[in-house]
Amino acid sequence: MSTLLDGQTPSSRRSGGRPRVVDADADGRFRELARALSLDPAARFVGGYVDWEWGHVRHVFDGLVEPVRGRAVLEIGCNLGATAIVLAALGADVTAVDPNVRYLELAQANAARHGVAGRITFLHVTDSTHLPFDRGRFDWVSCNSVLEYVPPEVLPGVLRELDRVLRPGGIAAVVGTSNRLWPRENHSRRWFVNYLPRWVDRLSGRRWARGVGVWQIRRELHAYDDLTRARGGRLYVALKARMGVRGRKLLVLDAASRVLGALGISPGALAPTTSLVLRKR
Repeated sequence: MSTLLDGQTPSSRRSGGRPRVVDADADGRFRELARALSLDPAARFVGGYVDWEWGHVRHVFDGLVEPVRGRAVLEIGCNLGATAIVLAALGADVTAVDPNVRYLELAQANAARHGVAGRITFLHVTDSTHLPFDRGRFDWVSCNSVLEYVPPEVLPGVLRELDRVLRPGGIAAVVGTSNRLWPRENHSRRWFVNYLPRWVDRLSGRRWARGVGVWQIRRELHAYDDLTRARGGRLYVALKARMGVRGRKLLVLDAASRVLGALGISPGALAPTTSLVLRKR
C-alpha cells in the first residue's frame, strides 16, 4: 500500500476539502515524471497547480451555479490533472481526457498523490471530435485553459462533440481561455498575436498562439443560456469576488457588469480570459 503523508489510506480520504498531497510514493513519482518532461515540480503551475485551481476555478463548480457533488463531469484536456483533482475533491464523478499520453500519466500521478485517484477516470483520447461516450452522458463539461490549444480547423468539431455528450440541462464551463478580443495573448504573454490572420502562420512557417473568440464558441454552442449574464452579470461578479477580487477593482467590475448585462452582453465574454458558464437547453 502506498505511504500516506497524513496516515490515511487512499480509500479513506473523504471528498469536499482542499486537496492535499497525502501520498509520499505518488508524490515522488509525480516529481520524477515532471522532471522527465522538463517541468519544475515546485513551480506554481506544476506542483502548485491544484492549489491555484482550488482558489480559482473551484468557485465555478462549488455551488455558485449548482454543486458538482455526485455529478458526472467531463474534463476536456486535463493536462496535469489539476482541475480534475479539484472536481474530485468536490465530490464529482470525474472523467478526464487528454491527447498527450505523457501528460496523462503525470495527471494520474498527481491525482494519486492527492488521494483522489479513485474518483477520476483518466482516458487517452487522441481525437476530441469523436469522444468515446454516449450522447448526454455528462452533467457538466469543463474546458479550462484548453480551447486555445485546439487547432482552429478542429475547434468546431470539438465543440459539437462537447454538446453531444452533455445532457439537456447540463452545464458547460469554458474558463481560463485566452480571449482573442484582447491585444495580449494571455498564456504566451505576446502582444497583438491575437489579431494576426492565419495566413501569417503559413508565411512564417510558425503557428502563432492565439486565443479563442467568444463568437467561435457561441456559434457551435448556440442552444445554451449564458448563466454569467444572470442578474445583470451578478453571477460573474460573485465569481470574481470568491476568487479574491476586492476593493475598487471589484466595484469597477460590478459597475461594468451591470452596464454590459443591461445590454445583453456577458461580462465573462469580454474578460482577458473568457469565463462562460452555459446551460444547455
